[in-house]
Amino acid sequence: MSGFGDIIGHRRTIGVLRNAMRQGKVAHAYLFAGPPGIGKYTVARTFAAALNCQTLPDDACGVCPSCRKFAAGNHPDFVAVTRRDDKTVIVIEQIREVIHSAQYAPFEGKFKVYLIDGAEQLNTEAANALLKTLEEPNARTVFVLVTPASHLLLPTVVSRCQTLRFGLLEDSQIRAWLDQQGEWPPEDAALLARLAEGSIGRATALDLDFIRGPRLSLFQDLAAAAPDDAAAAVLLGDRLSAAAPDLRDGLELLAGFVRDALIWRISGDAERVRNRDALEAIQRYAARLPLAALGAKIRSLVQARRLIERNVNKSAIVGGLCLDLIATAPTSFAEGRLPR
Repeated sequence: MSGFGDIIGHRRTIGVLRNAMRQGKVAHAYLFAGPPGIGKYTVARTFAAALNCQTLPDDACGVCPSCRKFAAGNHPDFVAVTRRDDKTVIVIEQIREVIHSAQYAPFEGKFKVYLIDGAEQLNTEAANALLKTLEEPNARTVFVLVTPASHLLLPTVVSRCQTLRFGLLEDSQIRAWLDQQGEWPPEDAALLARLAEGSIGRATALDLDFIRGPRLSLFQDLAAAAPDDAAAAVLLGDRLSAAAPDLRDGLELLAGFVRDALIWRISGDAERVRNRDALEAIQRYAARLPLAALGAKIRSLVQARRLIERNVNKSAIVGGLCLDLIATAPTSFAEGRLPR
């Protein structure tokens, strides 16, 4: 089991945990909150190992019997809880097992550690059952709840935890990690790091064939579309649906493109543009829209995300958004009104 020193970024947050261990002031429950794919789960597992390390007071040594068991995934005092494959939520039966187990002292370590990954997926029954345990914790039990969406947790659960916020990683940190893995040529690693939006998980999930193909075609079509041309909006919508079957992925692509256009319009600095390989399309798009209109496009993309969360018809979202993105003036889409 590797120690904190092998983790990319999050030095301040790790420092908080190490200080708590050194001072004997470990909280009974933590909430690790932040975007997906940035290392929250890795920090949580390392924290669990460090709490039970037999050699170091504030880290995992990686070589003691306890750390070796963590590395092998068979430490008796560590339990990871995630949503079951056949369920859409973490159900109360899973939490009841945790509550029963948490009544007893650690089997061999200093602490029992329960890591609940995707804690926002706790259903109401499960969250309320967990709440009772969080209110009356065992002195040698630590809960770590990991989530990319803390606002979806019950406020009463959040209030019983010490919340630690995890930020996005720097492009240079992601690039260094990708280079260290040795799986990507330098130019590919640089491109992935720029497009990763601060997430190693996103960097490793990106498809280079997609990045160089459908993604660039989508950006070029958006830049070339005639303003306020309904037929062009339909074609752009078809391209978006083909490029990103999951509309949320398409919105991320378009948000990055429009943000880059806004950055270019304000600064003219290509080094600040993430989609640098699409710079010509970004420049064309930025040049034909007023600054205020570019800001309105960002609001429209936010509105599209809200409409998805409300389960509005996706075809209607795509149609309204694409009309908005090629319009020279703000449309009613930014206010949530779809075209009829």
